[in-house]
Amino acid sequence: MGTTVSLQQTSLRVDPGSSVSTEMRVRNNGSVVDQFSFQPLGDAAAWITVTPPAVRLFPDTDEVVTITIAPPRNSTSRAGVATWAVKAVPQEDPTGAAVTEGTVEVGTFVELGAELQPVTGRGRLTGRFELAVDNRGNVPVPIRINGTDPEQALGFEISPPQVDAEPGAAHFAKLRIKPADKIWRGQPKNHPFQVLVEPQARLAAPDAGGNGEALPAPMAPIVVNGNLLQEPVIPKWFLKALLALIALLIALFILWKTLLKPSVESAAREVAIEEVAPVSSAVAQLEPEVEEAAAQAEQATEQAAAAEEAAAEGAGAGGGGGGGALSNLLNETSTPDNFRLSAQANVGASGVAAGAANDASTTFALTDVLLQNPGADRGRIKVLIGADVILESALESFLDLDFHFVAPYVVGPGEAISIEVVCAPDQIVPADPCDAAVSFSGFRTTITETAPPTATTAPPAP
Repeated sequence: MGTTVSLQQTSLRVDPGSSVSTEMRVRNNGSVVDQFSFQPLGDAAAWITVTPPAVRLFPDTDEVVTITIAPPRNSTSRAGVATWAVKAVPQEDPTGAAVTEGTVEVGTFVELGAELQPVTGRGRLTGRFELAVDNRGNVPVPIRINGTDPEQALGFEISPPQVDAEPGAAHFAKLRIKPADKIWRGQPKNHPFQVLVEPQARLAAPDAGGNGEALPAPMAPIVVNGNLLQEPVIPKWFLKALLALIALLIALFILWKTLLKPSVESAAREVAIEEVAPVSSAVAQLEPEVEEAAAQAEQATEQAAAAEEAAAEGAGAGGGGGGGALSNLLNETSTPDNFRLSAQANVGASGVAAGAANDASTTFALTDVLLQNPGADRGRIKVLIGADVILESALESFLDLDFHFVAPYVVGPGEAISIEVVCAPDQIVPADPCDAAVSFSGFRTTITETAPPTATTAPPAP
């Protein structure tokens, strides 16, 4: 082995902010002159310095170096036992390095700080503050927060009232301070108060034997001074502002009644007269023409009534034989009739459904149509009378769609109603055929023709 090291003390104790030292003997067991450097290791490596930092030794010689451990006085130097080691590394033979180990017990220290924000708060009924507590020590400290005031005129609500302050952490508490008496009117009043941050006694962690050590309170209470400026509930400017508002409303009311309202009414009356004058003039000019048009309309009505009466008399004289197409469309033989046609078409194809054709003496007056697409299919549908298309629509635009005709479609003798369904290639459900139907309603009439009266020939004169 090229190097040996040994410690004077392996167990040390130190308080944060101070230092402790021990000696380490380094021996060169090699056959050449070598230089040794030192490398701190372990939990306390950051606190270790070796003096001198390097030594040069002849073969079979040794030298003593000093190891100093100095943990800083802050929260990173946690209380308790920390392990450490120092490694002696020869320059000529790094593989022959040697390590010595030890422990150091870091003592405890408590350092608390507290700050109140804001220092002076304002409020009419309640003042709101925030307390920040910093634990700059290296052990947890349970603290209790209390509030007091010399006059005993304030109530304190603190949330939370107790905090277990961890090392290196900041903790916050909300304070609501409420004066016992309200100030309705008058001058603001100052209420000085103090917030007490009281560290509590605790027990140290039990040792291996299960025995705990009672530790006293780490430090005296921290007193933080504050001030609450209690303002009146009704501010001084409120009554003045209220009186000014009432006076302004009264002045506006008087101004409206005496000046603005009459002016507005007069201006509105003049504008209305100006706007209506051209209309009144135009109405006066048109009045003779309107009277003349009314007289003509009345005369036309009388003439139409006379023509209808003459036509009725002519129809009666004709004996009903020349009733025309309307008498054939709807007469005493007309009966209500309805039927339904349904067609199916594959995707990208078409399907047709046709009703029965009328016989030679029958007509059908189509008055109502109901299109039905229960499957929400895509495509087109046509309604035909013979070869004529009377209705066409896209299937996707409806589920149910009805039409009512004021003037009915007439299906004549020998004609039939049919429907044609064309199924779109982009059906919503692929390979699903289109199913659509149409319901028809109307009147079926039997055509009755009356022979016209025959003319009689007068006998010849004798």
